[in-house]
Amino acid sequence: MWLREDVLPLPALDPHPGAFAYIDTETTGLSGGAGTYAFAAAVARPIDCGLRLAQLFLPQPGLEAAFLRRLHEELEAADAVASFNGSSFDLPLLRTRWVMTRMRGELATPPHVDLLTLVRALYRHRLEDCTLRTVEERLLGYERDDPIDGALVPDAYFAFLHRGSSAMLDAVLEHNRLDVISLVHLHSRLLTRLKGGDAAMDASDWLALGRHRLRRGARADGWRALRNATNFGDGEASASAGLLIARKLSRRGSVPAAEELLGWLEQRVADDIRLPVARARLLEWRRRDPHSALSVVEAAQERMPEEAAGLEPRRTRLHRKVKKGR
Repeated sequence: MWLREDVLPLPALDPHPGAFAYIDTETTGLSGGAGTYAFAAAVARPIDCGLRLAQLFLPQPGLEAAFLRRLHEELEAADAVASFNGSSFDLPLLRTRWVMTRMRGELATPPHVDLLTLVRALYRHRLEDCTLRTVEERLLGYERDDPIDGALVPDAYFAFLHRGSSAMLDAVLEHNRLDVISLVHLHSRLLTRLKGGDAAMDASDWLALGRHRLRRGARADGWRALRNATNFGDGEASASAGLLIARKLSRRGSVPAAEELLGWLEQRVADDIRLPVARARLLEWRRRDPHSALSVVEAAQERMPEEAAGLEPRRTRLHRKVKKGR
């Protein structure tokens, strides 16, 4: 097993993620499976004097147990682990290999943050894809001249095993180092977004943040983010956030407040058919006011002629209900 350790300069991170170990592996296959194993791993940990980067390399499969043991030690030295797609690939693969070499299959430090999951939750609406290269360019402003295509990584390692050398191996190891360094900066960037600290956030950003926080159980933060999205009063994202808040208000019995919010949004986002439908439904069933519900539907038909046919069954039913109630 080869081990390279460096301490690299690290600009001040704000916010600082804490005592995380960031891991990136290079493997003999891209689809996992019992026959796939890691032959290189980079572990980065922010320390007082910079970024400690340990890179392990497996020169022959017979040394895998020592490689995995040292990697296990590197990860357990931190309070938590962060990766990019590690929950689906890196960590399951490592657990399998640890067990196959008669080691404990789990880390003593269980917390794991998959930065890809956060990127998808917070930025999917802004990115054409969520690959690390795209994330580096769009979120970190870093355009990397990658020394090797990821698809060629296994071939480079097998060439090394067969011939004892490989012109591409240095490029693979540099690729591995650059990946893990990016994760440190990406984590700090994502923490800023999670705190709502980006001054340029628009309604779609607040909506994505609110949904993510609610899914994670941070309800106060989630609803606060949705209110921020709604307050923009512009576009589909504001309407979506407002609909979620109106549903919450209605379930809590604050039906007048929910109806008022939907009415305000309907004036601001006049071309979103979901708003008059939700408002009409609220008026009809929760406020027992089919006459007002009918007025909302007819106004929407006039305002959005392209949606008139789809609203007609609701208008017809409400019209019958109003006539019957006279």
